[in-house]
Amino acid sequence: MNRVRWIIQNNLISPSDLSAIKNACQKLGVGYKEVCVIPFSNELPEFPQDEVTNIYYGATAFISELHKKSKPLGIFFDEERFSLETAMNNWQEYMLNSEGKITTLQNFSESSYPLDSKWFIRPNADDKSFAGEVIRFADFKDWYQRLITQNVSLNVHSKILVAPPYNIKKEWRNFVVNGKVITSTLYRRNFQVHVSDSEAPQQVVDFVEKRCKEFMPHKLFAMDIALCGDEYYVIECNCLNSIGFYGANIFVIVKAITEYVASINSGVEK
Repeated sequence: MNRVRWIIQNNLISPSDLSAIKNACQKLGVGYKEVCVIPFSNELPEFPQDEVTNIYYGATAFISELHKKSKPLGIFFDEERFSLETAMNNWQEYMLNSEGKITTLQNFSESSYPLDSKWFIRPNADDKSFAGEVIRFADFKDWYQRLITQNVSLNVHSKILVAPPYNIKKEWRNFVVNGKVITSTLYRRNFQVHVSDSEAPQQVVDFVEKRCKEFMPHKLFAMDIALCGDEYYVIECNCLNSIGFYGANIFVIVKAITEYVASINSGVEK
């Protein structure tokens, strides 16, 4: 795996995650380079670009800017395929928010729902432009106008998912390579962060792998699963280059990603 190198952002990410990625690279005998990204800047840091394939890990802004400028092999992302709209079109009733709709900030604000009705709102894109949350319709217009003032990546035409709130018992993050779950972690119980390094139940793994046979946004990604009542649903898919690990086995993840990229370099994709 000498023709693979990790480029790791060393600011604005979890120090423990940074340390774990570096330790994994050292154990695997894979080179890495730390870079510091200037906050709120489109300027990319300097890093080696040669015959070695770089795998990138960092904050969403860094990964997004790099993907926009060069779409390197070591970024596992496609804006359209990772959107909620695409996921809903492919997984339909298996999506947690299958009863929701994709609209825009402005269009939803001009709707005529009861003022006291509550709605779950989140970006359509996997860009972390704002955190999903439940909002009363009466408060939505002021909320979104503040949001677009504070975030230059958003405007009145930005797409959002709007759906009824659900009572979610548990949420798991599952890391997928070529349609198989390589490791997973329980990260939330009853809307409270509850990080556990225990693997997901086999029923969750089976559910994820069945969905992968129907559609995958990439051969490398993470799928978040919710337990509502007695049923499992897809919440969303995430790009591995800027993923939060939530206590998952980082060594297993780094090893699988590195081996996948190395196999492409050798012409024998895993």
